[in-house]
Amino acid sequence: MAKRQSKVYLGYEEDTIGEKNQMFLNHTVNKIGGFPNWPPLENLKFSSKCPLCSLHRIMIVQCYAPLENSVYHRTLYVFACINPNCWIQSESWACVRSQIEDTTTCKQSTIVMMPSANTNMAWCNGADEWDENDNGDSTNGNIMNIDNDQGNNSMRNSDEDDESNSFELETVEQALGNLQMFDAHNANMSPLGAVGANNGPEVAAELEGGDEPGLVIVETPTIATKDIQALLHQTAELPIDLRNRLICAPLQFVPKYIYVEEEYKKHSVNDDRVTELLNKYKNENELDIADKVAGGGGIDEESYEDAAPLHGDRLFHAFITRLRNNPGQILRYSRDDPPLLGAPLPINSGTPESPTVPNICTRCGSRLICELQLVPELANTLKILPNNISLSHLHFLSVLIFTCSQSCWQSTDTVVNETVVFQPEVI
Repeated sequence: MAKRQSKVYLGYEEDTIGEKNQMFLNHTVNKIGGFPNWPPLENLKFSSKCPLCSLHRIMIVQCYAPLENSVYHRTLYVFACINPNCWIQSESWACVRSQIEDTTTCKQSTIVMMPSANTNMAWCNGADEWDENDNGDSTNGNIMNIDNDQGNNSMRNSDEDDESNSFELETVEQALGNLQMFDAHNANMSPLGAVGANNGPEVAAELEGGDEPGLVIVETPTIATKDIQALLHQTAELPIDLRNRLICAPLQFVPKYIYVEEEYKKHSVNDDRVTELLNKYKNENELDIADKVAGGGGIDEESYEDAAPLHGDRLFHAFITRLRNNPGQILRYSRDDPPLLGAPLPINSGTPESPTVPNICTRCGSRLICELQLVPELANTLKILPNNISLSHLHFLSVLIFTCSQSCWQSTDTVVNETVVFQPEVI
């Protein structure tokens, strides 16, 4: 029996969710940032406070992830603490899974219809394709005005520049008079070469404007006395205003829709034909190779081997190469394929700096799978409202979300905590 071909779905940043579309959001929407859209469950409780610093965590993504042949709507919510000391710790991240039974067959009136322009929000095969914008560059509100007198103004400015940049002959002669050569025949033969006169003017800049004349002496730069390497590794502090706001209540990143499509893989249905032709070529040339070996000439068999990257990290090189095959992706979703790793996962270590990745569900004992993976490009989309603030430390190599392979759920559950593994950037 042939094995079912696995699929990987990629998420891409789409349009910003405006105020007028907030009323259409629900738990079936894939989005970046914003506040979580919980399903209509009673007694739903989730603490957004970070267990390390007690600041409120911010939602990173909300992913609608229904399962085949399941009667549940199923959504994953990923949160993180933006405190620099907590951001890089897996314990400060959280992913909760929420499920609600699908009652659309009985209550058709409860369906919340999404606007037609923003319906690309399902992980299923029926998701709409990317809509090209036919309005061109005019949609961004920028209008280019062409001035008919631009050519004349350019000519007039050019004449003024020529006049202002011209040098007076007397000034040039005076500057050359201060230059003295130690050897009249060849200045290169002197140990000092060509130098200025000892009685030349000191390097200075004349102040223009103002009533009081004066000079600004150009000072020689001083050597840095601080440890530059230590400064690079220094952790930036969270701005005071953001910290105070996060103490009181959670904030939100700029909410944006997520567009989903299946990962494009370079191999195609023609691979079998290419393999067939390659084997045919080898069979036809096998006789010639055997004759050369029998003749005593000898032949060294060489096999093709991928060249190692200059930095020597093959795993990271393969990670970056595959991401570039589909540029712009911010997350990867699959319940069949293993995650795309840019650095090895800790297996045997159990230290706080490198905790062991669990592989068994603590609720039912089933196997854990990496269902969702956030990739580096997502960090560039994270801007805090209301002023679209960007924080320089919000970067990562991967954020891996491990969930129960059986998606265990009880009738009394409202949210289930999943496992998050944070992988920092590779330097």
